[in-house]
Amino acid sequence: MAAVRQRPHVRLIKSAAQAAAVAASIFFSFFNLPLLLGGESEIRIFANTGKYEPYYHLQLQLKASSIDFDLSDSTPSSGGQFEIRLRPESFPVPAPNCRGPIILRMPWTAPDTPGAKEKIAAKEALLKRILALRQLSEETLSVVVELNPYVEVASRDPFKVRLTQCNIFFRHGLGAYIDHTNPLKPG
Repeated sequence: MAAVRQRPHVRLIKSAAQAAAVAASIFFSFFNLPLLLGGESEIRIFANTGKYEPYYHLQLQLKASSIDFDLSDSTPSSGGQFEIRLRPESFPVPAPNCRGPIILRMPWTAPDTPGAKEKIAAKEALLKRILALRQLSEETLSVVVELNPYVEVASRDPFKVRLTQCNIFFRHGLGAYIDHTNPLKPG
């Protein structure tokens, strides 16, 4: 009996439903069209074309009530890296495997990255604005998060996603925080 070998970046499509789901992902990611999650309020998730699969981004409105400040970092480490702990009940995407807070992580920027000093300073400034929400309980701060790699499509019709782990990331590229949901320009 022959074994089927599958490259890590290639997925076998076993049904017509999976084929339709892949086609829809490609369509939405090619045009950067928002995918809407239903519910009490609509949540816009943007899909951008990735090397192997779509990247799902969400513009998140942070409030003091959604952050566990006691468990969050109050200062960044080298490279502008920090973590914010979000209360799972205030996060709009289901995370059925999470028993504690959802970790929103700002990735590290290598010091030899072009423009590293400015990119790290921008990350530090963002952390200060997030921490200021503790004193400004009625204010909101809009941030862009990347749901990949710990996201899976739970349903296509209606469109639903869920987290497979308790981690999400601030959107980033080339060492910088990206504050929009548009596709990244090469270069």
